[in-house]
Amino acid sequence: MDASGRPLNASRIAVKTGISRKEVRRIRELKNSSGRPRSGVDGSAVPAQLLHLWYTDPTYLDSSGRPCPLPLLGPSPSFSELVRSVAGDVPLGAVRAELKQAGAIEELGDGTVQALKQYYVPGDFDEKALTAIVGSLFTLAATTEHNANRERTSPGYVQRFAYSHSLQGEAMDQFRRWSRIQATDFIESMDRWLGANEPADSTMADMSSGQIVGVGVYFYQGPTAEALIADDPVP
Repeated sequence: MDASGRPLNASRIAVKTGISRKEVRRIRELKNSSGRPRSGVDGSAVPAQLLHLWYTDPTYLDSSGRPCPLPLLGPSPSFSELVRSVAGDVPLGAVRAELKQAGAIEELGDGTVQALKQYYVPGDFDEKALTAIVGSLFTLAATTEHNANRERTSPGYVQRFAYSHSLQGEAMDQFRRWSRIQATDFIESMDRWLGANEPADSTMADMSSGQIVGVGVYFYQGPTAEALIADDPVP
């Protein structure tokens, strides 16, 4: 069930997780037979992959480097071909509905589809949306573990955090707004670089190495870890 109490069918799960419908059915069968599904989901959902491609692949960009409005159906470049390139057998309607609910696309009066956001934030929060969040937490934790490992044989990964103990009131709100703009610009530049250097014929089906590379940015406002520990010490 999702947050609205609706059942999650194979198509909706495939859209949110990036797994094909066939694989979803296989995992469900494994769960029914053994009581626990095998792992196989990372943080990259189909909508996120689709928007990344739409904003970085020259096939879908105009002369100024912005994503083109795409006809819903037809040969490439079209929305249906974009969906097929990243989602395989996942139905076009399921992907379109998910992106519309998230406010990431709009359908124009001439029948084309326009991208509104470069990044996908689920429109409803259910266990599949949580999967993407867990993926982000995993990469942060893995980076910390790598940097703390004294026996590692490769260089440390960049891990920085800028903070203030004394910022107050309106200055905090100003920083939140300013940092959002700066962080978005930074991540979009990283995304463009990655898109420009990925193999032109790569698809989600080709991503079988089990390796990813990327940079994450987040904003935090709240108590320090030391303050939380002091308020709720471990018995």
